[in-house]
Amino acid sequence: MTNQPADANKAEQREALAVAVRALGVREHNELELREKLKQRNYDGIIIDNVIEQLKHYDYLNEHRYAESFLRSRLNKGETPRAAAYKARQRGADAEALQLAIEEAEGHFDAFDACKTVLDKRDPAGLRKHDQRVWQRQMRYLQSKGYDISTILQVMNEDKA
Repeated sequence: MTNQPADANKAEQREALAVAVRALGVREHNELELREKLKQRNYDGIIIDNVIEQLKHYDYLNEHRYAESFLRSRLNKGETPRAAAYKARQRGADAEALQLAIEEAEGHFDAFDACKTVLDKRDPAGLRKHDQRVWQRQMRYLQSKGYDISTILQVMNEDKA
């Protein structure tokens, strides 16, 4: 005779594990994001804890890999490492893993070149050179990406010459 509640619990745990693995197959998640995703599916807290532990044990859930992946993705979108790290912290990234990823990213990040690339992509026709409002809009946009004012002015003034 089988124990139905235990069997149902095991089945639910397998189902929760499958949901988590599918989510991790799409992109890296941190523990907080994955917990939230499983809570939204109404899994019990104990089941969520067990699934998280299994994923960590098999290294499917790795905070350092998440931090690197998140920063890389945000850098590809034109953000600075610090701005990307701020967003990662808001999403619950592990502070220690994030700090290591920031140090690695900043080691080979050239703010001037990255800022120039973002600006050229955003304003390929160079409208900012002839219209003060466009120039100011581009400046605000670059600030929102995390570039400091001196780098922005350097890039923007280089174009005027």
